Amino acid sequence: MSIAWLWATFMTASMGAAAQVPATQPSPLSPPVNHESGRIEEVVTAADDGARYRGYVLTWRSMRVVVAGAPDESYMPGDNLDVVVYRTEVNGHEVLRFRTSQPASNENDVDRESTSSQISMTLGTARIEETVSAESDGYRFLGYFVTWHAQRVFLVDPQSAPIRTVGESIDFRVFRTGVGASRRLSFSL
Repeated sequence: MSIAWLWATFMTASMGAAAQVPATQPSPLSPPVNHESGRIEEVVTAADDGARYRGYVLTWRSMRVVVAGAPDESYMPGDNLDVVVYRTEVNGHEVLRFRTSQPASNENDVDRESTSSQISMTLGTARIEETVSAESDGYRFLGYFVTWHAQRVFLVDPQSAPIRTVGESIDFRVFRTGVGASRRLSFSL
């Protein structure tokens, strides 16, 4: 037997097995984490008690999504924003999550603020003004724009549960994290 014949036999068997992969396995074209980009349509900001929120409404794969950014970022409408797209399962729901791409950090650097970082949570209630939803390979991103303290903010639905209707009253959590000038606001169901 020649090596070429063995290799051809192995490749034929491997390709046949690959063609029979069950449909329940994740597609190789959609790994659990992708690095992609989208064009910023709108920048949404809010502030409360020294904490700040910054969100970007993006066009991603011809769909609208909202990505939270750092309060001190300076991206503007029309800019491209690099994002990390996560596909996860949460309580039986296939969920898309987005984060701005962060430059790689040096593991030898010490974050002096991390030892004094703080977090607090309060509750809010508002009426849904707009729904933002996107879907890719069965995974879904979902959230809502509401007015909170006279400011337009975005609430992430971390489970991408069934869509609620515009005008419906919704309860949510308001998080304040960090210390000093780097305090952040975030909102979640």
